[in-house]
Amino acid sequence: MEDLIPWFGILFYGLPIIVIGYIYKLKPPKEINQFYGYRTRRSMKNQEIWDYANKIGAQMIIYVGVITLFFGLIPLFWDWPHAHFIPLFVLLISILIGMLYCEKLLDQRFDKNGNPK
Repeated sequence: MEDLIPWFGILFYGLPIIVIGYIYKLKPPKEINQFYGYRTRRSMKNQEIWDYANKIGAQMIIYVGVITLFFGLIPLFWDWPHAHFIPLFVLLISILIGMLYCEKLLDQRFDKNGNPK
């Protein structure tokens, strides 16, 4: 089992997130819903914002997966007992940064009421 720990960041963080991102990009949610898609108060205001937010949200997930995959390689080369936590930390920080970036793009394109600028 300890032999699998260095691969954990790659197998359980990076690759699945990239796959999810591509599925999300190929099959974005068509209608505003509570279960699937980039769901924030702003993104759910109307269909136009929803479509745009989910387009950039899918790309964000792919970027997060690639970054996490890259940092998932660290435990393979660094013999530190807690190195497998690095990809998890990077994943969480990347998601936060990605969401802030998506909200910034929404802010640039739409006003507070959801109307295009």
